[in-house]
Amino acid sequence: MNNDFETLLNGQQFKKLYEKMSNIITEKYGLHKIEIEILLFLRGGTYDTARDIAENKFFSKAHISNAIEHLTERGYLSGRADEQDRRCIHLELTENAKPVCEELEKLRKGLADIIYKDITEEEKKVMIQVGKKIAHNINSELGTH
Repeated sequence: MNNDFETLLNGQQFKKLYEKMSNIITEKYGLHKIEIEILLFLRGGTYDTARDIAENKFFSKAHISNAIEHLTERGYLSGRADEQDRRCIHLELTENAKPVCEELEKLRKGLADIIYKDITEEEKKVMIQVGKKIAHNINSELGTH
């Protein structure tokens, strides 16, 4: 396998850049990386339970539980029981989470600007298609999706 491609798949360079950029927000709001990821995930609006987070973000259930508790205590999340299954709690971002999420969106846009610099729209489309296929292949092999 090509070393540059393997490095890209491993994601260490991306993680290092993302961490560098997100440290400003984690320090400003006193949040952990997993809490930031949960806020961003819930901002998407499609999925809204701890189980959804675990299945899509691959965090441990214990870490997710602790993060949800901390975000709730800080006033960034609220929960409501599912009408069909009271054990299932749907998580919702509160008004207090809006400024944090807006800053996170700016951070993500800045990150995208950096990583897609000098990449054409056509190259981006191909990269996304190939990335989806690679993710599908990995998930199929792991039995995760």
